[in-house]
Amino acid sequence: MVALVGAAVDYSRANNVRAQMQGALDAAVLAGARNDTASWIQTAQNTFTALFQPNGSSGTAPSFVLNGDGSFTGAASAVVTMDFLGSFGISAINVKATATAMVAPTSPQSEYCLLALNLTAAQSMKVAGNGDITITAPSCVMQVNSNSDNAVVLDDHAAVNTHDNCFVGGVQKSQNATLSPAPDAVCKTLPDPFANYLKPSVPPCTFGGDSGQPSYSLSGNKTVTLSPGVYCGGMNFNGNVNVTFDNSTNNGLFIVKDGAITETGGTFTGNGVTFFFTGKDAGVQMSGQANWHLVAPISGPMAGFVMFLDPNGPSGAAAASSQLSGQSELYFEGVVYLPKQLVTVTGSAEAFAPSPWTGFIADTFQITGNGSIVIHNDTSLTSVPIPAGLKMRTGGRLWLTQ
Repeated sequence: MVALVGAAVDYSRANNVRAQMQGALDAAVLAGARNDTASWIQTAQNTFTALFQPNGSSGTAPSFVLNGDGSFTGAASAVVTMDFLGSFGISAINVKATATAMVAPTSPQSEYCLLALNLTAAQSMKVAGNGDITITAPSCVMQVNSNSDNAVVLDDHAAVNTHDNCFVGGVQKSQNATLSPAPDAVCKTLPDPFANYLKPSVPPCTFGGDSGQPSYSLSGNKTVTLSPGVYCGGMNFNGNVNVTFDNSTNNGLFIVKDGAITETGGTFTGNGVTFFFTGKDAGVQMSGQANWHLVAPISGPMAGFVMFLDPNGPSGAAAASSQLSGQSELYFEGVVYLPKQLVTVTGSAEAFAPSPWTGFIADTFQITGNGSIVIHNDTSLTSVPIPAGLKMRTGGRLWLTQ
């Protein structure tokens, strides 16, 4: 009888520790979601530490993750030592807790369609020469996370004309440069919305690498249709090529591993396709008078993404930059996600987005010469889904989903 009572006391204490931990974790993910800035994890950790201080147990540091669907998840565990059960060979009980919070998008809904992620870089968004950024869409927000005094630099005749400008740091503007509208009076950092997005697995190479074939290359006045696969060593196009990217297999997923897409001209078309870049030197280097018309998938694991870069692939770090130079026109219906890269638009390039909606995300941006980024967004005209992480949530309703 004494043993049964002792066991009940031990189990009750373990349940109490778990309940305390669950309560602290619930409060922590709600606090982190309410913060919803680049420092949200620190806010969540501080909240958990302040609330969870049990006696008779030892816990591991909690972990927190911003999920690809825009939800915030936390997990924690603790070891509760047993007094009476120790005589029966049970010296401790492991207890665990998880919690997930969601923030409802603001109403009316807004989306981030141009996002510079770097938190400290000077010239995180630089526009010089006759370069310009034009966003004519009632729900689009241009966000620059850097807290530098010159986070946004507008030189020469540079022009930025958007619907809403949220700049954490300062603006340095030459006399002839223009900025409209004025930046928001208060702007908080935004965490990388896709840092923990579930990435696709990478099968063996279709071209290049260990496939027994050279990396893919096409030149001259040729017309081809390419199938989804793993293009190791990159994809290289030279001359007036005409390329169609097929979406009939593997959800239209083209994996470019250990290399970049390079081209000097041509026409490139793909409907329902995603380019996933991973590995050493992965990126995009476009330098010709080419036409690109790419539409993201409407379903599947990479729905909504035209390009998705894994900045730290298993075979090495991606290239430090991607370049859109000398382009004729770029039609991207979906998200171009190139984190931890400097994305440059140079020369007479025009990253023109006549598509219903487009989102550009990079570490930093540099637009020089006569380059421009033009975004005309009307989300009612597209069937491509907007990834939840791009929907503006500031001030939205909070709730626990788990």
